[in-house]
Amino acid sequence: MQENAEFKKVQPFLEDVLVLHGVSKNMSQLLFELFPYINPEGHIIINAYLKKEMAQKTKMSKGTIDNTLSKLNEVGLLIRLDRGTYELHSVIHEAKKLLKDETATMKISYTEQKRKIETN
Repeated sequence: MQENAEFKKVQPFLEDVLVLHGVSKNMSQLLFELFPYINPEGHIIINAYLKKEMAQKTKMSKGTIDNTLSKLNEVGLLIRLDRGTYELHSVIHEAKKLLKDETATMKISYTEQKRKIETN
C-alpha cells in the first residue's frame, strides 16, 4: 500500500513526460519501479532477474517489459550506456523530488526542427 501511495505522488508527472515523448502513459509504473535500482553512479543494471521482478511488480509480461524498455530507449528516456546498463533521462530524476514533497519542474524548449525537454 505504501508503494502505491508513493507511485500516486509521481504518476501525473511521469505520465506527462511520457505523453510529451509520444509514448503511452501506461509506462509510468515501470519507470517508477526502476527508481530503487538506480546505483550510486546513476546507472541501472537491467538483466533477466530484474525484468522478472519488474514483471511481477507491474503485472506485465516479460515481453511487455522488454518492449517497454526498448520504447523508452528509443524515445531517449532510458539511455543505453552498454549492454544491460542504462541511465534515466534527467527529467525522470525530477520525479523523485515529488517523493520528498518537493516541486518537480521541467523546461520545454521549441525550435522549428525539434522540441527539447530538460530540467532547470
